[in-house]
Amino acid sequence: MSVQLDAAEVIIDALRQYQEADSAMHARARQVSSMSDNEIRIIQYLLGAAMNGDTVTPTALSKHLGVTSASMTALLDRLERAGAIERVRHPSDRRSLVITATPLAEQTVGAPVVAFQQATQEIAADLTEAEQAAVVGFLRRLTAAADQASRSTGA
Repeated sequence: MSVQLDAAEVIIDALRQYQEADSAMHARARQVSSMSDNEIRIIQYLLGAAMNGDTVTPTALSKHLGVTSASMTALLDRLERAGAIERVRHPSDRRSLVITATPLAEQTVGAPVVAFQQATQEIAADLTEAEQAAVVGFLRRLTAAADQASRSTGA
């Protein structure tokens, strides 16, 4: 049991170190860009989608951030005024909008975000199938535990 506890402590410590590094990266991005956490998360999501050739709608962003459409509109309005995003008509659905990050957003927030996303993809690609399955299983269980904890505390 002691060996299992030690292994769990090593994993928890590694996770804590990752969370601290991620928080520091976002803090630097906030400082450089004068954007809020949610605004940076929007830019991060847009840049990742662009790397994958995906289009992003305001609805997709609302779901990703877990905010209302009214809150998303306010966030997008601020980002558009700052020159960080563009709203364009959806190519196949003229009733819908597509949100894209501008070169300004890529320059101010994008460099560390894109570098981190590329590194993450490379690290994930280097894992064996068994390692990938273990990491995905661990992260899904961790996500479920966080979701459960937030529901039990009324958050």
